[in-house]
Amino acid sequence: MSKTRRRFSVLATGALACAMLASPPARAAGVDPAKATAAQKADAMTHFTTGKAAVDAQNWEKAALELRASLDVVDSPNARLVLARALRDAGKLTEAWAEYGQTIDDAVKLTDAGGHYGPAMGSAQIERGELEPKLAFVIISYDKAPPDATLKVAGRVIPAAAWAMPIVVPAGAVDVVVTDPTGKEIARKTVAAAVGEKTSVDLDAPPPAAATPPPVVAPSADDIPPADRPEQPAPPPPPDTSSSGRSTLRTYSYAAGGVGAAGFIVFAIFGAMEKSTYSSLQSACPGNVCPPSKSGDVSSGKTQELVANVGLGVGIVGIAAGATLFALSFGGGRPAASAQATGTSLVLSPGFIGLRGDL
Repeated sequence: MSKTRRRFSVLATGALACAMLASPPARAAGVDPAKATAAQKADAMTHFTTGKAAVDAQNWEKAALELRASLDVVDSPNARLVLARALRDAGKLTEAWAEYGQTIDDAVKLTDAGGHYGPAMGSAQIERGELEPKLAFVIISYDKAPPDATLKVAGRVIPAAAWAMPIVVPAGAVDVVVTDPTGKEIARKTVAAAVGEKTSVDLDAPPPAAATPPPVVAPSADDIPPADRPEQPAPPPPPDTSSSGRSTLRTYSYAAGGVGAAGFIVFAIFGAMEKSTYSSLQSACPGNVCPPSKSGDVSSGKTQELVANVGLGVGIVGIAAGATLFALSFGGGRPAASAQATGTSLVLSPGFIGLRGDL
């Protein structure tokens, strides 16, 4: 093997390693340079010469258009290298990166086949290496991907052959999404990509568990400075044993006595009404058997009797409670204090009048 052949072999090996870092660009439909006809070569050369002139004039749009037209006829690494440079100088670094990688890949294949594209391959390797620090990359790891899954990085579909290669992405937050053949999302991660770095994305790893917040511990009174401590409620006042307490008992005694007097009045009124009704029924109901027409009077008599009895009970209890409270109001304050201390209170209701509380 000649020295030249050995040199191309070494270059080819390095080119293959660099090609593994490429995100494959859209390929032109041109023929292999070794198989191109004279007419195809002439047509490709016309577009190539026009594209080169546009590069010299820094007309990047026209240059890219003509160089791609040349590649559509003959897929030459030399024309692709010039296209990569035009894209680089136009600021389209991601596209330039892909075209440099394709230049290296094509040059390796054509060199192995006996072509003479070593200089184009070497230039593409150097210039691509200079471009790398200006780009951001992600490296995807996903062993669980089902067959025919689709990978999208930053919204761009990545061919299956390029999943294991560094993928050029815009700097910042990048969404990495995998879907199955039905379009169902089966994996997703969002990473922060930085220029000049290769960010690893492990889609096999489970998402990090949410951090459990520490328990909130209420500070004890000793931990709060005196100035910040809430004011404590004032203790309840001591039982009132003064003359005002005795005066209150006396007021209750008057109220209880009034209720008792009202009860006796009710008893007197309804007792008289019941007695009159009873006398009337005695004359109309011989043998204690009343006609149906007197059923209303019988019912009224029973109601009057019930109300009279309740009035009598209220009168007795009211008078008794009034007398007791009146007597206690002269007891030097001790019974009143005891009543307050034990929670005793006067209760007035239709069914009860008296003192209620704990002994």
